[in-house]
Amino acid sequence: MAKVTRVTQTRKAGRYNIYLDDEFAFAVDEKILLQFNLFKDAEVSDEQRAEIISAEFNQKAYMAGLVYATGSMRSRQQVLDKLREKEFPAEVRQQAVDRLIALNIINDQMFAEEYVQSQARSGKLGPNGVKYKLKQMGIDQFTIEDALEFYGEEDQLDNLEKHVETLFGKYKRESSFMANNKVQQKLYQLGFQRSYIDQALANFHDEHEIDDDEAWENLTREAEKLADRHDDLAGWDFKNKVKSGMYRKGFDLGEVERWLREYDHN
Repeated sequence: MAKVTRVTQTRKAGRYNIYLDDEFAFAVDEKILLQFNLFKDAEVSDEQRAEIISAEFNQKAYMAGLVYATGSMRSRQQVLDKLREKEFPAEVRQQAVDRLIALNIINDQMFAEEYVQSQARSGKLGPNGVKYKLKQMGIDQFTIEDALEFYGEEDQLDNLEKHVETLFGKYKRESSFMANNKVQQKLYQLGFQRSYIDQALANFHDEHEIDDDEAWENLTREAEKLADRHDDLAGWDFKNKVKSGMYRKGFDLGEVERWLREYDHN
């Protein structure tokens, strides 16, 4: 049976080097030091030594999970994934997470509610986008549905208003039809709900009249690109290529016809 002959503190607070029979044996967390009474002159059997090393390994996983979970709020699945990255075995990962749950350091309900409220404030994602993200973080469906109560109708409309204004500015050089489609598609991708998107778009169009000069400028710019591309064509072939190209870009064919009548194709 070996005897503890020396105990020294490492540079890292809360950790200690243990020497058995004047030779370094292992380093342990303070909790393990106290749990196994590893002070000078204590005797350690081979069986106890194996238990200490196992307990220290479990404590190391717990501390890694604790540091990760307290840096910012984390879900149970996120902590398990982080411990997997650090190559802790499945049983050790689960034990560490169970301890953190028991101490309420990991609480998926609180995590989901805080995440939903944060997203409702920032407006980056709509409710469906938030739901998708929470699923990715391992939150169960019922917990998600409860947490989404914190993303209200007013939050969604306010966030949509900001996005709509920004996105129409981004697509202002497009045809009004194409701009509307792209804004709508982007809002779907961000996880906003269809009925609220339709309402937000209707509100935007009620408050913003179409600028006819800008619309004609956009049409002219795109039509000239197509005209240059098909400059080798003439007559019906030329007009058909321009019209079909402009149609795909969402421009009104009546306005395209008007442009063609005014365009001098030599």
